[in-house]
Amino acid sequence: MSETALPQSAAANMSVANTPLLWRAVLLRALVTLAFGLTTVFWGAPGTLGLCLALGAYLLAAAAAQYLSVRTLSLTRNDARRLVLLGAAGLLAVSGVVVAISASTLVAAVLGGAALAVMGGAELFSALYRPAGTAHAKSALGNDWLISGVLGLGTGILLPFFAAAGPHALMGVAGGGALMTGALWVLSALTLRHDGYTAKGQ
Repeated sequence: MSETALPQSAAANMSVANTPLLWRAVLLRALVTLAFGLTTVFWGAPGTLGLCLALGAYLLAAAAAQYLSVRTLSLTRNDARRLVLLGAAGLLAVSGVVVAISASTLVAAVLGGAALAVMGGAELFSALYRPAGTAHAKSALGNDWLISGVLGLGTGILLPFFAAAGPHALMGVAGGGALMTGALWVLSALTLRHDGYTAKGQ
């Protein structure tokens, strides 16, 4: 999952001091994502209002967790990954507010799907992007962004196609993606925590 066995030059991109903050931020995102996923499993008849409130709250919470994760990484202000990820988090937050107050299944499907797809695309970009002059450097979350990006992009693309199927179907699609993504980020957080303590002991 998390890329912890990095060359010395690559490992320098993430300071040891930020490791405790990073794994906690990643764990927060995992818990937010899993909480939404489990809600969709046990909420049998959410209705349009329930769908919009739950999905809107999830988008807002995911945006906040993503923002916190990016801020704990040692990415410069001009780093394209930082700009893309924070921009996508901003879109996620705005979409969450609009979805929550819209009380519309169509808005939830289209706007929510678009926001998740953009976030997934941003994570894919960040996983594959290599800053000039650092061809071998990788972020501590590179592999996790790659998998999470594919899941987010897939979920976002699928959501609009289920708009006519109703709130329950939309919750199922969004929740399925959230459960898989949440499991990924739990493993990532635990790996970062373990490697942070290992680095301190060396």
